[in-house]
Amino acid sequence: MVKKSEDDASPPDSSAAGPAAAPPKPKKTKIHFVPVGSAPLMKKTKFAIASDQRFSSVMTFLRKMLKLSGTGGSLFLYINCFVPSPDQLVGDLDECFSVRGELVVHYSLQEAWG
Repeated sequence: MVKKSEDDASPPDSSAAGPAAAPPKPKKTKIHFVPVGSAPLMKKTKFAIASDQRFSSVMTFLRKMLKLSGTGGSLFLYINCFVPSPDQLVGDLDECFSVRGELVVHYSLQEAWG
């Protein structure tokens, strides 16, 4: 008869976690909003947004914070003096253009950089 030692015991199967396992939370990206020209100042300038969000959600969020009406008020957003596409992921922009761990987004009510 062969005895099984404790060293031979296999670890429990981690795939048997079942539906009770919580999905991993998406990574957050720190965004620092900086006004340009005559753009209004915000009391709080640093926010965290899920990295899997599109840049268009950043535009929508900033419109609400600045209380700009629908499409009537112009809002221009820049990262390193270029205008990112609204369908780019915030996480991708963060990986390429973050400064000291945060994505710096300049905003203006008029076109600032060409």
